[in-house]
Amino acid sequence: MTLMPSFPTVSAAWADSPWIASLEDARPFAAAAAPWVGLIVAVIAVAALLTSRRNRERRAARKTRKLAASLLDPATYRQFHDVAFQTREGAVHIDHVLVSPFGVFAIQSMDERGEIAGKAFDPDWTRTFRGETAKFPNPLRPNFDRKLALGNLIGIGEDKLFSVIAFTDEAKFAHPMPDNVTRGKGVADYVASRNTPLISADDIEAIAARIAETVSSRPATPRPRTGLARPKGRTASHLRFMNLLKFAAMASVLAGGAHVLHNTAQFPDMPFNPVTWLTGEAPSKAEVTRKQTIRTDAAPRSDANGILRITAARNTSLTLVDEQDGKTVLSLELGPGESREVELRKGHYTARIVQDGAVRTRRVSFIGARGALEL
Repeated sequence: MTLMPSFPTVSAAWADSPWIASLEDARPFAAAAAPWVGLIVAVIAVAALLTSRRNRERRAARKTRKLAASLLDPATYRQFHDVAFQTREGAVHIDHVLVSPFGVFAIQSMDERGEIAGKAFDPDWTRTFRGETAKFPNPLRPNFDRKLALGNLIGIGEDKLFSVIAFTDEAKFAHPMPDNVTRGKGVADYVASRNTPLISADDIEAIAARIAETVSSRPATPRPRTGLARPKGRTASHLRFMNLLKFAAMASVLAGGAHVLHNTAQFPDMPFNPVTWLTGEAPSKAEVTRKQTIRTDAAPRSDANGILRITAARNTSLTLVDEQDGKTVLSLELGPGESREVELRKGHYTARIVQDGAVRTRRVSFIGARGALEL
């Protein structure tokens, strides 16, 4: 019976792979880098959440709501927020609806920082912020459609309905905009400027009741806005993503620099070390050692000589003196973990060893073809 030769298993082959040794060497670096990577990921996640479109829309809506509540008389203007309802064309969502004797106002909040440019009939407007320009859909047409859908819901004509675009006060207009495109407190000024009575008190009560019924019966899930075209070109979301990448790169550089400063003795008197301040640990010197490959193919030139491998555990100065004639045959410096192979004549030597400022002597007998000296 012939036995099949045994082959190494996949796990055994993987364990003997040089990649495993490389991974073992990388463990200390990974342990040092892991907290910084985690911190950068957490900061980017928080920044992405704070700059997300939904969060920005909510922030803009809150600002407009506070302005309307503080600047407009609640007895004159009935205020409804986050109004959503269904039509045959789909779902309609309006940020704010104001019902007053002077008409019904459908208000869309916009949170676009920077300089806003666009005309009433342009399909896209632009926003320039910190030197970056991005496009976003002209908000007038979609909000006009929402205004008409609201009129059908509450049963009033277009002449009693007003569409308003309310940018936050972080926006600035590059040129004069239509009077119903406002920023900051301008939304209250525009609403107050419509002072011609158009709706009777009884109709106001009926309209308010219809909207209140719609708000109370809406499902819990948020309604999408209608009429918003997909942004084209370099959009604000694209620019925010690129800014997050820039922030991640800068954070990585700063974290790496702080780690280097923390692990160096070049600046022992530095007044503020960021890593020391965070961790409470004192800086330690980072030792960088040169690793030299040990020669295994060296052969002595004659039978009277041999190859001696010398290895040092720390900084070492070594001198070998031949006991026969008193001559110095070898003098070298070794760093921590460094090894050297030298060819010596076989015989007996006195080794003068200097380590950490201490000097000691040692007798070394070298009589074989190969030998090892551990210091």
